[in-house]
Order: sequence, then structure tokens, then C-alpha cells
Amino acid sequence: MNKVNIKLAIIVLTGILFSFQKVISQTWEVPDDKKQKVSSFKFDLETQKKGEAIFQRNCVSCHGTPGKANFVKLVPPPGDPATDKFQKQVDGALFYKMTTGRGAMPSFKDVLTEQERWQIISYFRSFNKGYIQPQVVAAVSGVFAGTDFKFKLDFFSEKHLIKVTAIGTKNNETELVSGLALSLFAKRYFGKLQIDEPKTTNASGEAFFEYKNKINGDSAGNVSFTIKVNAEGLDGITSDTTIKAGIPVIAKSLIDTRAMWTVRSKAPIWLILAYSLVVIAVWSILIYIILQIAKIRKLGSIK
Repeated sequence: MNKVNIKLAIIVLTGILFSFQKVISQTWEVPDDKKQKVSSFKFDLETQKKGEAIFQRNCVSCHGTPGKANFVKLVPPPGDPATDKFQKQVDGALFYKMTTGRGAMPSFKDVLTEQERWQIISYFRSFNKGYIQPQVVAAVSGVFAGTDFKFKLDFFSEKHLIKVTAIGTKNNETELVSGLALSLFAKRYFGKLQIDEPKTTNASGEAFFEYKNKINGDSAGNVSFTIKVNAEGLDGITSDTTIKAGIPVIAKSLIDTRAMWTVRSKAPIWLILAYSLVVIAVWSILIYIILQIAKIRKLGSIK
């Protein structure tokens, strides 16, 4: 075999391997035990509407409008939820993919509660007239079943740490809860800022969250935090707590400075000048037209 044939064979083999790798990368295998997972509530019009609202906030930018095939052209493509490719998958598979994510598809485990993820699937199924929901199975929470949770936050500014202590009450007995998966979020103007990665409480019921950037608080430095439980069957549980853990900031009114969105008296100077010039120009043209019409009429009366 000469050198030309060897090079050609290498090129063909490389192309085959690349195509094979691309096909493999588009195959998303779901573990069998995950496929068996089903919703803990019945899908109805209410859950579909809630799912649609969540989909519009978190998914439409990539998946597009269901039934319109206007999803973003990525590799692998996100796909249209109304197509057979989506609808032939069991509920557990869709839930698993939404939870874990892959490639350009983010994981929504720490973004959406388990209930919200199932509500999105409920919305997906509204595009499948032949869909029959599997038997609902009530959510279980293992060792945490029947436990009422309370959380205490402590701030360590010198270490840039926030300690969350989980306290559980069950059968009238209160104790520190270990092995509980938690996420911590700081409330911002337009949503919630996640602090560090999700953590699991230690034997003392404590989870430590590290933050690298300073957090702005109110005028006294207070910041509102949301603690979210990630345990199976409990990831809809949240708790809000406010502690002094931020930089004191006196919030300025959005209409205090000159900006496009503010009141007329605070509009940008260039915008006021531009508007004034346009108004003057329009009125000048109108006056000119009126004078020309008057001149034409005067010339006509002379004849």
C-alpha cells in the first residue's frame, strides 16, 4: 500500500470515528431505575399552566415554543417538546435529564424544585393527546419523613463563610440533622444568587458555604437568605432567614439620576435636546407649509 492510499485510509477512518463519536454523544442513556420514577401528584390543567410558566422562564430560550420547531440549533439539538422524540420518552427519563443536565443542557436540580420539574413534564404532556399518566406514587423522604426543619445561620466575615445549622423536630424530639443536602441563596433585586455549591450537613448538623465576592445588603448590612432542602421528596422545602452579612448600602432611587427609564425632569440632556429639536423642526415645517399655502392662495386671488 503506497503512501497516498495510507493517507486516504487514515482520513476515511478519522471521518468514520468522528461520525461515530458524534452519534454516541447524541445518545443520552438513562439508568433503568431512573426511568421508573413517576410524579407524586396528578397532572391537570393547573399543573400544566404552572409548568408552562416555569418553561417560559427557564427553557423556552433553547427549546423554543412547543410545536413550532424553533429551538436553538445546537449540537446535540435541544429539540421540540411536542415532537415524538420527546413524547415517546417515559416521565422518569424526562425528569432525569432535566435534573442532571448534559453538555449545553444545564442541570436544574438546584434551580427548580422537584415539584416544578414535574410541572414542566405535565406541560409537555399537554401536547400528547394519547398520553396516559402512570400511577401516582406519593413522595417519600426516608429517614427525614415527618421531620420539621428549622435553620440557623451564622456569618464569619474573616473566613468568608456562612454556617447553616439544621435542626429537626420529629415525634416531639429535637436534634441536629446530619446528612441533609442544602443549597443557599442570597435574595437579589431580580432573583436569587446561589452561594457556593450545594452542601451536606456534617455530624453536628452544620454545612459551611464559602463566598468569594462581597454581598451588598441593606442600609444596615442585612441580607435575606433562602435555604433550600435538596433531599429526595423534600426539595420543595425552603426557609428564609435574614442576617447581617453584607456591605451596608443605601439604595438609590431609580429616578434619582438621569436615565432613559426615569421621569421627564430626569431624562438625559441629549434626549431632551433631541426631542426639542425634533419638535421645533416639525413645527417649522408645518408653519412653512401653511405660509406657502397662504402665498399660493394670494397669487390665485390676484389673477
